[in-house]
Amino acid sequence: MFTHQDSRVWADLALILWASGLQVTAAWTIQTETEGTGMKKGNYVQGTVVMVLRKQQSFEVAFLSDIQVDVEREVKKELEKMVSLDDKEDPNFGDTDYQLAAYVAALRVLTGYRTIEDIDIRYELGRQRQKGEVSEVQKIIDSAVKIACEYLVPGGFSASHWRMLNGEERFYIKALEIQSHGEYRTGVFQELARGFGLKDYKGFLFSSKANETRLATATELGRKQLGDDVWGKSLVRNVLFAMKEVRAEANVETGRNWLKNEVAGFWEERKRIIELLEYIQKVAKHIDAWEEDVKAAHLLEGRLRNEGV
Repeated sequence: MFTHQDSRVWADLALILWASGLQVTAAWTIQTETEGTGMKKGNYVQGTVVMVLRKQQSFEVAFLSDIQVDVEREVKKELEKMVSLDDKEDPNFGDTDYQLAAYVAALRVLTGYRTIEDIDIRYELGRQRQKGEVSEVQKIIDSAVKIACEYLVPGGFSASHWRMLNGEERFYIKALEIQSHGEYRTGVFQELARGFGLKDYKGFLFSSKANETRLATATELGRKQLGDDVWGKSLVRNVLFAMKEVRAEANVETGRNWLKNEVAGFWEERKRIIELLEYIQKVAKHIDAWEEDVKAAHLLEGRLRNEGV
């Protein structure tokens, strides 16, 4: 049984299993700590991975470049299996389950080889690492989580639109979906940020307290980072600011004019903007902090739909 959300620790586990002559052959996640147990304080992990280990009997030798392809294939295979088994009306798997599944899929591939030519296992286990240093094994495991994040398109979001978003936009959209499921653990947001390649995600949050972590709403973001970088100039960021303007000015035209002036190719992007507004309304309508911003999104969506009519 293993409980952790740090890819560095999973990388160490992979090396330990290798050195022990063991291979991961199966795994599943069980819920171990819930609010009902009285453990409500701190950033506790609610899921534990149970892994089946068997004696390593393979004689296969691999290179890191080959393993990367195998890991990608294995992660997608695992996620497809979980999605097909899940109940659409009453899901059994949460976002953390899919992320943990990606970790295990990577370990299953890594421990399936007798030797990896680019890695001296004994040396890696014994050497002292520098702060911030990322090992080759950790890179593989990080990539597994990234694959999972990119593969799992939020419900109600078109796959084609999802592929057009940058990492910061995907983080915000996916984090909003996670929050709509009642998820407020800091570790979940950390893992999501790592999956999308974000080095710093605190600017997206209103609160980062353990078990009270949540995104800043459109209004709470205000002008923060607006126009400064990739995120600040993105479509999602401009849509959020337009919503904030509609609410602040009580005038839908302020939001519409912001988008028309600030979004390059506004007419071509109008359909995507409407989809974003629809999505935000759908996932945030039951989140208390979003009540007024959702109303603004509804007004803005209606105005854009009637554009030119």
